[in-house]
Amino acid sequence: MRRSIANTLQSLPDAELMLRIGQGEHEAYEVLYERHARRLGGFFLRMLAYDTAKAEDMVQELFIRIWAHRTSYRAAQPFATWLYAMAYNLCKNDYRHEAVHKDYATECSLREEPIVTTDATIERRELRQLLRQTIQALPEAQRDAFLLHYDEELTVPEVARIMGCPEGTVKSRLATALATIKKQMNAYK
Repeated sequence: MRRSIANTLQSLPDAELMLRIGQGEHEAYEVLYERHARRLGGFFLRMLAYDTAKAEDMVQELFIRIWAHRTSYRAAQPFATWLYAMAYNLCKNDYRHEAVHKDYATECSLREEPIVTTDATIERRELRQLLRQTIQALPEAQRDAFLLHYDEELTVPEVARIMGCPEGTVKSRLATALATIKKQMNAYK
């Protein structure tokens, strides 16, 4: 019986799951968690300078807040915007309490890298590392807009709603971020 309920819930859109969660339906909450926890973990990982433990904690905190605010969701607003606005606000709160993004470069230099055998593998790893460092070194507003738009694949209007700024500002931040990234990556050649 429980399995058939879960299968039925799996086919529902997120907005419908939230309405059921708002009525206290735990099975819908479990389906929503299974559907989004992994992707949100990746979002938090990138937003929090690749701190795995903190990213995992943030996913848990986000889903606790989803349950606590389950009756505040309105189906008229896109679910992804509501979800990522909550996730983004958690990150913003974390930024206020810690200087995670400033310590990223130091932390990366202390991490051990796996032993690699080819020059191409080393070069790819160095490129990925440079890209991560470049993204993390962007001013906070540019980095956040970049990650929300390109990594989380949210539209410019959605990013604008999440960040609480006009769409033109988001476009400007994205253009500036891309120019900075391009310049840094071209310098690597």
